[in-house]
Amino acid sequence: MPGHARPKDTNARIDRLLGWWADPDVANKDLRDRKGPKIKITGAMSDLKTASCQAYLKYVGYARSGRIDLEVLRAAINHAHREQLLDRPIAVWLPPKAPPRERWLTRDEVAQLVWAAWRYRRTQVSGADGWGSRKHLARWILVAAYTGTRKSAILNASFERAFGRGHVDLTQGLWHRRGQGVRATKKRQPPIPLPGPLLAHMKRWKKNGQKFLVEFDGKPVERMDIAFRRLVAECQLEGEKVVPHTLRHTAITWAMINGMDPYAASGYFGLNLQTLLENYGHYHPNHLKEAAAAMARPRKMAN
Repeated sequence: MPGHARPKDTNARIDRLLGWWADPDVANKDLRDRKGPKIKITGAMSDLKTASCQAYLKYVGYARSGRIDLEVLRAAINHAHREQLLDRPIAVWLPPKAPPRERWLTRDEVAQLVWAAWRYRRTQVSGADGWGSRKHLARWILVAAYTGTRKSAILNASFERAFGRGHVDLTQGLWHRRGQGVRATKKRQPPIPLPGPLLAHMKRWKKNGQKFLVEFDGKPVERMDIAFRRLVAECQLEGEKVVPHTLRHTAITWAMINGMDPYAASGYFGLNLQTLLENYGHYHPNHLKEAAAAMARPRKMAN
């Protein structure tokens, strides 16, 4: 669809959906191998039942990712109905939304990740060759921890103005996170001033010849999930699973702990104020402080 915010991710999800729903051989073999419910996939719209959607979720194996796939399928069906390609809308069963992740990183844990990525050296048959093949990962972690910006916006950022890319203005110290010509979505990406230490890092990166905020061998990095997963495993971080989005969660949590005004935080992180308060408000030092103070001063009860 023209102007779509994340076409590559959506295309990958559509390919996965088609690989199961539109290929009865694959879907029915999967159902037999897992000894699932007695349903049969034919490749027709009539296959869209609760049991088959639940079976697809098991096929994907990840509840969050599977739910997003089914949301894409539902959106496609609704679009087809609006375009009068279907005579009626067809319901798509969705699993309950997963609870928000609670895991956030301490400053020591973030420092551990950064230094492990920065000092990592590529290993050849003859041993480590001295080339830092994960330095781009260290830069991504720094940007994410300082600004709480979503992974896709960081990977899309450039030091030079380019259509479709976010632009880091080092002269003004301002990061225009939404790319020029990119359609705005509910996942807001407002321009933000850069924190001083991060701005100093970025100026050094550009001085050293970088054109993109996160690049590898002179080219922009498009995906870094596998490299990040390996880094986390090597650092042996304990607790709930650490994923790239954990860095955004970490930055917002730090902001609340440091007493950032919730309204300012909402604008800085591009997050709905109500969502911010519901998920992060309890970290703020003023959270229910007046209530606690009132309970600490018991009043004399009337007879």
